[in-house]
Amino acid sequence: MIAAVVVCLGACLAFAAVAPLAGRRLPPAAATRLLAGGSVLAAGCGGFVLAVMAAVWLGQIGEVAEWGHWSPVALHADSPLPAPVGFAAGAVLLPLAFLGVRAVVDRCRQLVRVHLACRRLARPGQVAIVDSAVPDAFTTPGVVGRIVVTTALLTALDPDQQRALIAHERSHMAHRHAWWRLAADLAAAVNPLLRRTADTVAQAIERWADEDAAAVVGDRQLVARAVAHAALASRRRPASPVAAAVGGRVPQRVRALLAPPPRRRPLLLAGLLVVLLAGAGGAAAVEHTGEDLFEHAELHGQHAAPHGPALARYRDGRRHR
Repeated sequence: MIAAVVVCLGACLAFAAVAPLAGRRLPPAAATRLLAGGSVLAAGCGGFVLAVMAAVWLGQIGEVAEWGHWSPVALHADSPLPAPVGFAAGAVLLPLAFLGVRAVVDRCRQLVRVHLACRRLARPGQVAIVDSAVPDAFTTPGVVGRIVVTTALLTALDPDQQRALIAHERSHMAHRHAWWRLAADLAAAVNPLLRRTADTVAQAIERWADEDAAAVVGDRQLVARAVAHAALASRRRPASPVAAAVGGRVPQRVRALLAPPPRRRPLLLAGLLVVLLAGAGGAAAVEHTGEDLFEHAELHGQHAAPHGPALARYRDGRRHR
């Protein structure tokens, strides 16, 4: 079990360390899918392993064992984890679980507010032009989103740049980019080590939409000019769950559009997949070992009275430690 724990947590740490760099080198569509999905997998595997370690420690407490009908003596004897390790796992898991729940609630509230504010502007899948002096453009989340563009931003762009802007936002809507970003952000809330990976996902999403817009209009430099002009015209906006043409790090986006299209990097992609599979394999091994530990302890518990001499001696031993 210890080896499986080390493999799983080591793979999760390796993914958190390597993913931001890899995401900047991979094509943006592949980077978004792999990093967002990998973040959810890494956060889930790491949290699951911590939960199993904490459960094995808690299961050795007499009152908990009585409730679960297993033998704490047998579980203590079979457990390969020292008690301080299980306690530390539980101490880490509790605040992470709280952060995850709070992030889910906060982000759901944001998404609902955006949906309610924009649902009457246009039908799903359509473009809504809002008369506003604030230059802005974004795509609302949803099964089928809406594109919202203000008149101030349209005025700042020429017709060709407007076409590039709309193509960018249609990419956000077609690929449901808000949900990819949501997945990465929630994983980062559960595991703060994934925060840089979530930022990379947000940038890759904008780059993905830029590349789609360049393919639609057939001119990478035109999209670069549209992105630059839209960013110069727009004011700084607060953090938002929606995908926006003026989001991300604009200078890097412009430089990428002025360069040739990104190349596929199968070796880098395969390397990240191997790391993720190692983490998932380690988590599966921990689950199997933990299940065996409790099944064996439960088997011993069936042959002993809940308040028998063995349990009494076990409790006395723990009191005198």
